[in-house]
Amino acid sequence: MKEQGVTDFNQNDYQKGWAIWDDMKTYGPVSRHVRRLIFKLLKDIPFASALDVGCGVGTLLAEIKTRHPDTRLAGIEYVESGLQVARERLPEAEFKILDLSKGHLAEKFELVLCIDVLEHIEDDLAAMRNLAAMTGKYLLVVVPLGPLFEVEKVRVGHVHGYSLKEFDGKLNQAGFKVIRAIQWGFPVYNAYRRLLHHLPDEATTGKYGAGKRFVSSLLYTLFYLSLPFGGERYFALCTPA
Repeated sequence: MKEQGVTDFNQNDYQKGWAIWDDMKTYGPVSRHVRRLIFKLLKDIPFASALDVGCGVGTLLAEIKTRHPDTRLAGIEYVESGLQVARERLPEAEFKILDLSKGHLAEKFELVLCIDVLEHIEDDLAAMRNLAAMTGKYLLVVVPLGPLFEVEKVRVGHVHGYSLKEFDGKLNQAGFKVIRAIQWGFPVYNAYRRLLHHLPDEATTGKYGAGKRFVSSLLYTLFYLSLPFGGERYFALCTPA
């Protein structure tokens, strides 16, 4: 999700991005592990409604529907382009445009998901407070940890490089308590993240044919070697404090 205040990666870039990000979200090794760990954290967590904040083309909501078919689904995004695909994928779900730094929906959902969004928002604390206003029982949030890399500022609009202490502190300020957490990625994902800085965008974006899916599957398997500490992807399941 892209918010105002970043000049290198603007709203138009983000609007066009979903034309080349759909397969990456579906088949990319990092995205697949992110979804795997999300459902690991959600094991034994009951919820009748789910809101995906920064839902993109609805990839995560589609998997929630498969695993929890009776759940009421909703998604919000900052731009319209991803939602065009999401509505086709999940016609029964509700989708709306929303700037998370400026407001929130009037209703609460039992589960709110905010995956790889907050690192793009300058006023992330305001965004977290808006998440709190929509969270009925649980919030599941995922962010990158570590340095704010210049290439990630330019390519995807990151404006924060979080430390674990800083991010947990902001969650607490916004009114959340972390009840389960995973810090994933050391050493394999951490190294892969830096490798991507030297590769063209086309290495991970665009259509995934047979060859690209094969490489992605190999990387997905390799990422299982990542250890449960020191990783640069942070998954936190929270409840309102």
